[in-house]
Amino acid sequence: MIHSKIGYQALFAIIFGIIAGLFFGPLCKILKPVGDIFIFSLQIIVLPYIPSLLMHGLGSLSPAPAKKLFKKGWPILLLLWLLALIVCYIAKILIPTPLPNPASNFSLESSVIIPGVQSSPVAEAKFFDIFNNVVPIVALFSVIFGLAIMHLKDKEPLLSLLERVNTSLDRVIKWISLASPIGIFAHIAYVTGTVNFEDLAKLQLYVGLIIFVTLILSLWVLPTIVSCLTSIPYRVLFQEYKIVGFLPFATAIPTIALPYINNAMRRLADHKHLDLGTFKGTSQTIIPIGFGFAQIGNFLPLLFLFFLSFFYRHPITGFEAVALPFLVTLFSIGTPQFTFIALPFLLKTLSLPAESFNLYAEISAITLNFQVLLSTVSMLSFLYLVALRYYGLLEIQWRRLFTHCSCMGVVLFGLAFLGKTFIHTSDNYHDLYYSLRLSSVIESPPPATVYRERVPAPPSTSPSVLGRIRERGMLRVGYDDLSIPFCYWNKWGELVGYDVAYAYQLAKDLEVKLEFVPIRYDTIVEDLNNGYCDIIMSAIIMDEQRIINIDFTNSYMEQANVLITSRSEAPTEVNLTALQQDHQLKIGALGAYQEVATTYFPNSQITKVRPEALLDKTVDAVVWGELQAYIWCLTDPSYTTLSFNDQLGKKYLAYPVRYNEGQLVRFLNEWLVLKEQQGFELQQRRYWFLGKTYTPEGKRWSILHNVLSK
Repeated sequence: MIHSKIGYQALFAIIFGIIAGLFFGPLCKILKPVGDIFIFSLQIIVLPYIPSLLMHGLGSLSPAPAKKLFKKGWPILLLLWLLALIVCYIAKILIPTPLPNPASNFSLESSVIIPGVQSSPVAEAKFFDIFNNVVPIVALFSVIFGLAIMHLKDKEPLLSLLERVNTSLDRVIKWISLASPIGIFAHIAYVTGTVNFEDLAKLQLYVGLIIFVTLILSLWVLPTIVSCLTSIPYRVLFQEYKIVGFLPFATAIPTIALPYINNAMRRLADHKHLDLGTFKGTSQTIIPIGFGFAQIGNFLPLLFLFFLSFFYRHPITGFEAVALPFLVTLFSIGTPQFTFIALPFLLKTLSLPAESFNLYAEISAITLNFQVLLSTVSMLSFLYLVALRYYGLLEIQWRRLFTHCSCMGVVLFGLAFLGKTFIHTSDNYHDLYYSLRLSSVIESPPPATVYRERVPAPPSTSPSVLGRIRERGMLRVGYDDLSIPFCYWNKWGELVGYDVAYAYQLAKDLEVKLEFVPIRYDTIVEDLNNGYCDIIMSAIIMDEQRIINIDFTNSYMEQANVLITSRSEAPTEVNLTALQQDHQLKIGALGAYQEVATTYFPNSQITKVRPEALLDKTVDAVVWGELQAYIWCLTDPSYTTLSFNDQLGKKYLAYPVRYNEGQLVRFLNEWLVLKEQQGFELQQRRYWFLGKTYTPEGKRWSILHNVLSK
């Protein structure tokens, strides 16, 4: 009865903790010490409990029964693994088919990297304590020590001591459990109050799948199958799962379940009328096996990889698709926290963005609890089945088992295909770039005027451009609005982009107003030297012809040259030589890219057009920079890029100014260095190339701040 009360109290603590977190938001940080003290207290007790339990269990057996347990256990372990994989692959049906990736040999993350500058590993530091968890080392030592005790003579005094230690620790854990509702409430309120809702909104399909798979396996599939194999009523099994699972679920710490699992095994012995003394040693021998291998909650990151495939437009095919289930099974060994170690390797193996590890780490504040719940339930199921099989007490009801398994298959597939028709979710790149705004990365921007047509420059008497800017109190920036992600119009009709953000910041640092005026590529030199604009900031290429007539800052980015072409018309085997010999090929290019097209495709028909000419079939392909071309294809998945392994050369982006403006160029170069050192460059690259922003906890949404305060 006490266990039942604690289970319900833990459930209510979780519910009220979620409500408090949603209502008060970041204010729940004040509850963090209470939750930390509670979890720390549990860890202090569980840490010595693990070695005493494992050493007593293994030490009380002789080698022969241990071998017999292994033989009885591995088929059940394979059954659990297979069950987890089947349910995950059924749930995969709910994830939309990923759109094709514009290029297999280019990633947006590579464009964010600044030579000599590294971003702070926020997520890795946050989970530093998980990586350095001592539980695996203690468990391994305990198993080895227990095996040594198994072969000792006159080991009874040592076993008696270990048993008394276990009994004492059981009592202490029960005392702590009485106060668990307070600790659980504080912990859940803090987690809910500080979780990043922006990431949660992006990953809502993944979170929903985790909850769906966890509840299906924990509340229906596993207890039903165990009931069919053991003749233990579902109601009795559910009661045991509830007692064992609530506290680990609330705290996301699976080791807390061990004392409750040990007590559940004792109740099983009573239910089956087994000798408690003999059964205790048997069950405590199975526990380390179950703890290390039977936590099928560790298979849930497979759903995250399926979701990433859709979210980042990276179809998993070929060898990757074949190897994935085996790799996930291999890395399922251990506690759910071990997936944080395995995930970076899996992301690299599948060529998925390493940045997605941060998404997994952030959202794990919610998903890890469900992962632990499933792991706890699967551990108890494994222990029940192995123990009863060892004693020959399995009572398999074949007809009932077949009926339930058939119903499960029909229901799961039915829910998956039915749910797929109602799921309308977008991947990371759907409308991503056209939803970006300057207000997200530039605080207190200076007043700005954007002209869509060419307007003459106001007069100035200053002989230098820098003096002219100060005299007018205005920075006049030339732009080309079709240079996504450097300079383009968002869905609100605002001129935005990486270079536009730099223009705002430059005007802000100079304490002047800002004007944007359109430019033409064939008049860049005249526009700068005649004073039409002070600087051009929209992915302008620095090449040999231009540096003769105008000055440039140091290059802030290099890009490989690529071709954009229709995906349906792209050759299956990309052969640059064959394309170069095609006299019917029509290639479009603008500005400095015309020289690239002429150099590498001398036999083709070169037309001065923008990439949009592909839409009306005016040209067959367009030459452009790799980053711009990749993002342009992300906005229209029917097009792809051809890089030819960088055989088309590279171009360098820089900001051009009037010729012989050494003072201005020196100022801009030093200013660019300062922006890099201050982290501004990394922030802009992450935002305009990846769409990544950082939301401080204090600004997170809550009912109190965002609803009631209005």
